[in-house]
Amino acid sequence: MKNVKYFTAIIAGTIIVLSCSNKEWENNLKYKIIFYEKQSEGCDSLREDQCAKIKIEFPEITNYSNSFVEEKINQSIKSLFSLNENADVDSINFNDEMSSFIDDYDEFITEFPDAFQSWFVEKTGEVKLNKGNIFSIDYMEYSFTGGAHPNTVVEFRNYDLSNGEQITLDQIISPEHQNELTNVGEDEFRKLKELSVEVDLGQAGFWFENNKFYLNDNFLITDSSLVFYYNNYEITAYAFGPTELIIPYSKIKSLIDEKSIIKSLVE
Repeated sequence: MKNVKYFTAIIAGTIIVLSCSNKEWENNLKYKIIFYEKQSEGCDSLREDQCAKIKIEFPEITNYSNSFVEEKINQSIKSLFSLNENADVDSINFNDEMSSFIDDYDEFITEFPDAFQSWFVEKTGEVKLNKGNIFSIDYMEYSFTGGAHPNTVVEFRNYDLSNGEQITLDQIISPEHQNELTNVGEDEFRKLKELSVEVDLGQAGFWFENNKFYLNDNFLITDSSLVFYYNNYEITAYAFGPTELIIPYSKIKSLIDEKSIIKSLVE
């Protein structure tokens, strides 16, 4: 096994406190950005066709009035950014995971010295909303370990700061109004894809089950809209790329009742 040159760093990034003039939406949550990075010795050459790199960067709550919720959300985020999907959260060690990734690459390049193939993994995330009882983040993974092309995955998570659980769509729009939400979503989707109401979605190249538009569970709560994200291969061929569908609150304001977790935000 080759000796591997690497470095690992944890940066207690700038603590950012997001607040709003509306007192109802202020909270005392603070967070920092955790950063890890590692690379193989092949990355030191001018040519990086025999190089492995890995970067992991994610937000971590550093202070919140409810320590149970703080820990619960941090564990959820940590699991999301781990290289091992089945790892127990208490056993996650990013340094060990990165070392294993580099070791796997070294074994590959030793077995196939003429492969001239680089590997890389980037897992990055940032806070998108931190107001009231909502803490929302995005997660993006960009990776290549062989194959026809790199892989990209985007996932959104919205946490309820009252209990640390992920927010469901039912907490935003009551079930009896979700068909109406879907109809608004389809209108916005057709505008985005420049499809008239007469165009058949299947014939246009989309793979919705039973050829019927649906909103998925991968959504983000922002200041002004709900954002739904369909990853590569989810509803259409890779060549057409992912779809980010934005539904402004102004389009669904009538569907949001007093119990909605975003009621005050929409107002």
